[in-house]
Parts: sequence; structure tokens; C-alpha cells
Amino acid sequence: MTHPHQPYQPYQPPQPPQPPQPPQRRTLRTVLIVVGGVLVLCCGGAGVGGFFLYKGVKGATDPARQAAESFVTDLEAGDTDGAYGQLCSQTRGRYARDAFARGVAQQPKIRGHKVNGVNVSTVNGRTSATVNMALTLDSGFTDQHTFLLVKEDGAWRVCGQPY
Repeated sequence: MTHPHQPYQPYQPPQPPQPPQPPQRRTLRTVLIVVGGVLVLCCGGAGVGGFFLYKGVKGATDPARQAAESFVTDLEAGDTDGAYGQLCSQTRGRYARDAFARGVAQQPKIRGHKVNGVNVSTVNGRTSATVNMALTLDSGFTDQHTFLLVKEDGAWRVCGQPY
């Protein structure tokens, strides 16, 4: 019989105790952490490698660029003797100093320049470079010119048709 003050509750047999649940694995979180760490290491390695590659390329091309810019700066200043001194021996052999000065005087005067690209290569043990420049002339025209340079006695020299 039921008591009027207590609601009826069906009989429930006692439940056996549940074994403790193992801690919930956080595999997704762990995988994401590991993948994130690998990405950071890879990107960091690529960044460091890129930096050293840039420094290596810059170290290889800067001396050639500087030599070509020095040559053009001498031409801009009207210092044909200085420019002549930066020619390779083969080109100096083709042009005497006074012939070079006369040839430069017949060309439009350079008022400014901008380096657009430098390429250094070594073929059969001979190191050479090309330096591409935009030369602003006194006429206002901009001439795209490629300077050929060779490494001679440890220094970069302008070679070929200089200007």
C-alpha cells in the first residue's frame, strides 16, 4: 500500500558499481599541437634558409653591381679617365684612352641611373656578370643598357661594348 504523502516509485534493483572511466583522450588537441609545432619549425627553417640564400646571392652580386654603378657614376660626372680605368684589359686593348673619351663625348650624357637586375655566373671557371640598368639621358629619354662585367685579378671590370 502506498502512503498518501509519498509518490509511488517503482522498485529499482541496485545497480552494480560502474568501473571508473579512463580520462578522456584529447587526441585532436595533441595532433593539432604537434602539427602546429612542425609547421613552426618548417617555416622557421625556411625563413632562416631564405635569409642565408638572400645573403649569399647578395654577396655574390653586390660587387658586380657596385663596379657597374661606379663606372656609370664616372660617366655621369664626365670622368672618362676614371671610367676607362674600370674597363677590362680586352676592352682597353680595343679602345685607347683618348678614343674612349671621344666615343663617350659623342654619346648622350647620362644624368641618372637605376639598376634593374644583376646576374653572376661562372662557366668553365670564368666568372662574369651582367648588370641591367636604366640610364636616364640628358634628353630625358631612358635607355635600357646591359653591362657585361668580368672578374679580372679579383676585381670586376666592365667589358665588351661599354657604353
